[in-house]
Amino acid sequence: MRGFERLGFLIACYVTMGCLVGGCEQSVQEEESPGMRIKVEVLNGCAEPGIARKFSRILRAKGFDVVNGDGANAEHFGFLETMVVDRCGEPEKAKKVAKVLGTKNTIQQVREAAYHVEEVTVVIGKDFKELSVK
Repeated sequence: MRGFERLGFLIACYVTMGCLVGGCEQSVQEEESPGMRIKVEVLNGCAEPGIARKFSRILRAKGFDVVNGDGANAEHFGFLETMVVDRCGEPEKAKKVAKVLGTKNTIQQVREAAYHVEEVTVVIGKDFKELSVK
């Protein structure tokens, strides 16, 4: 019986260690994701068909939470450059999104609305071909 108890103990130790190591690896991967939990709205500001959908998918793949489906149209299509807008008063979030898109165009326009989901708004401009998504 002693041998079986020892074997059971060793198996339990290996399983526990495997779970702990696996948990550590998972949290490291989560920390490496640049978009961890940042809620992003993506808008087409250049009239290029499907461009908001394309960048919504890219940002989702990078770990961002795109909150407006496959994107939407901006108020107009005259945006020459892609803009990343801080909507929540935390400019670091906008800078993370801008870095992934390969642009330095960030501004702050905090919304005073009682309810809005997005923390960052991305308006894809006519320079979309020049963006170097990282």
